[in-house]
Amino acid sequence: MRSQPARNDAHIYGEDERMAESDPHLDTGQPVTAPPVAAADRLPSMAYRAYFLFIMVLVSASVQGERYLMVVMVEPIRHELHLSDAAIGMVKDMIIAIVYILAIIPLARLADGWSKRKIVAIAATVWSAAVIVCGAAKSFWVLLIGRAGIGLGEGGYTAPSQAWIADLFPVRQRATALSIFLLGASLGTFLGPAIGGWAVHEYGWRNTLIFASIPGFILAPIVWFTLRDTRSGLADGATAEQSAPVSFVQTARELLAIKTLPPLILAASLNALLTMGFISWAPAFMERSHGMPANEAGLQMGGALFFGSAIGHTLGGPIADFLGRRDMRWYIWMLMISGACAAGIGWMILTGPGERVFPLYGLNMLLGGLSAAPLMAVVAGLVPSRSRATAIAVLMVTIQVVGLGGGPVLVGWLSDLLRPTYGEDSLGMAMRWALLVGVPSTFLAWIASTTCRKDFASAGGWGGAAVNHAVH
Repeated sequence: MRSQPARNDAHIYGEDERMAESDPHLDTGQPVTAPPVAAADRLPSMAYRAYFLFIMVLVSASVQGERYLMVVMVEPIRHELHLSDAAIGMVKDMIIAIVYILAIIPLARLADGWSKRKIVAIAATVWSAAVIVCGAAKSFWVLLIGRAGIGLGEGGYTAPSQAWIADLFPVRQRATALSIFLLGASLGTFLGPAIGGWAVHEYGWRNTLIFASIPGFILAPIVWFTLRDTRSGLADGATAEQSAPVSFVQTARELLAIKTLPPLILAASLNALLTMGFISWAPAFMERSHGMPANEAGLQMGGALFFGSAIGHTLGGPIADFLGRRDMRWYIWMLMISGACAAGIGWMILTGPGERVFPLYGLNMLLGGLSAAPLMAVVAGLVPSRSRATAIAVLMVTIQVVGLGGGPVLVGWLSDLLRPTYGEDSLGMAMRWALLVGVPSTFLAWIASTTCRKDFASAGGWGGAAVNHAVH
């Protein structure tokens, strides 16, 4: 940039830096020199933030492990409590999703105005106590209440934890930090069923659930007593006044005014619909189309999904932060590219030989994992810090409803519709038709990329304050 006399107006300074943040090649004609920052407004040390992130990874692994632990104890629970498959489906997945969707936005609103630290600690206590309730269940209804408690804890944890990370890590580090955080979910999804399967065999399903509650009870006081609340928007330079919570109506207006958000959230949800539609029907597809037993297909798919998502989550944030320093649109282009590639790889899965299916599933999960942290970073970065947890909650609810809820149902409905024509091959044909979802998801991501630089520039100080970190 050209060297010119510095302007003393803090708002003008913030505007210059916001534009530079959005586009490093932009010449504002002014030096980007931050005004003095009070000690109370400085970010904590990197050592503390690394410790914070480590604890968040463990907490994430705990809730994911406890949620997915039940997949390895379906049969002993079904026989002991005399439950139907429909009842098992309700307590295993549906009740968690229903409570999660109902709880996440109100609890995110609470986090935006109260203490993220306390909410995360309380959420860990809630889901751990709920696991004990499941272990003590003597009937369907008690088991249902316990699983609902897990959904409540997860709903209270998801948005505040991601918003807390965004408050501690500036834009140029945020996607990397979120990538590390997402490793906890991959770790829990893998370790819960893996260790749980052994524990159920050795100690029974009730004792296994009691043991599984221990990590959450240990981590809750660690979060409460060793971590510190961070003012919303600290990493973005927002003042206390700019971070003060506002009404839900005002929050909704602020979010709707950001042109990038609606197409971005819809693109991410359609990508999730395509991914979950494929994953949920993979064992059945392999059994019907390739003659592979469901238990063998499930084992191979589990390994492919874990390693693919773990690698994708690990690399996605650093790659996005590296490319984003050159052009902020890369944070969204990664979502666009991964959605387009997912459709292409899906076609290869459905038309290729059986031995290629699960390696390709792993590759698909890797590509999906690459876009997860950049997506969260964009949503956290575009919105005012006082509404950050709420915006993340809206994203997660949309993904849950459209992706996790709609994907399996869409494929199943298409399969039933095509069965009179294709017989047992109807599932494969339905999955091929579902690939068309990749077209609108890619288009919506492109639309979001056309407005994101302007929105990033407007949000550069997240409320008009100067950014207290180095420009890209």
